[in-house]
Amino acid sequence: MKYKFLLIQLIMLFGFFTTLQAQPSFKATYELIYQPDSTNSNNKESETFLLYINNEMSQFLSYNKALNDTSFLEIQKGNMTTEEVVQNALAAPRVKTHLKVNKIYHESKMELLTEMMARLYKYYQPLNLMEWIIGNQTKNINGYNCQKATTSYAGRDYVAWFDPEIPISDGPYKFYGLPGLIVSVYDTQEHYKFDLVGLEKGDYDIKRNLLKEDYQLVTQEEYKQMLVNYKANAEARAKRVFSQMSGKPKKSSANNPIELE
Repeated sequence: MKYKFLLIQLIMLFGFFTTLQAQPSFKATYELIYQPDSTNSNNKESETFLLYINNEMSQFLSYNKALNDTSFLEIQKGNMTTEEVVQNALAAPRVKTHLKVNKIYHESKMELLTEMMARLYKYYQPLNLMEWIIGNQTKNINGYNCQKATTSYAGRDYVAWFDPEIPISDGPYKFYGLPGLIVSVYDTQEHYKFDLVGLEKGDYDIKRNLLKEDYQLVTQEEYKQMLVNYKANAEARAKRVFSQMSGKPKKSSANNPIELE
């Protein structure tokens, strides 16, 4: 009887792990509406992002970055002729956001991959960056039965709406840790707003570094300082060029990053 019970337990455990392995991956599509200039609420821009999710990790990147990566992968594999490579390069969409966010669940960390001045950098942050306060308020958003949560991160206060019926504790950008997929998240000034516009189940192959690029490891503080220096130099160059052309100094229109601190 004892051995029969143990056998049943083993069969149940095997079935559980088999189910986990067999679980499909998901692709969530988010639309970001943001305000690049904090002083001009009439100027809004948009960008489409993808969030790929499986049992081990998720990857968040812009739609155009995903398209470019796929094209470069085909080039690396030698699946394109020289003419096709040239045509592909000319038709490649402009990538606004080069940042990729890999959330590595079993390592409890985030891996941030980015490009600056044609150089590749990566740094790490803890997976659970945000302390969420989950409220009782509910709302239906595009057919999703959502619950409200709030948090603060990097100088902004955020409101998130998540669907507890979708057991994926993830969301766009660095947002993570709610008991359900994030359907909408925005800062209280609505300078940055991510909305879920599509969710598909499929067999997506998610790789931390698809193109096997050589990223230089830096700390988050080193990366922030490099970003400050890069933006200051770029702005100074733009002001010089603009003032030479018009005789007036150029006022920056991109002074409102998603992370203020």
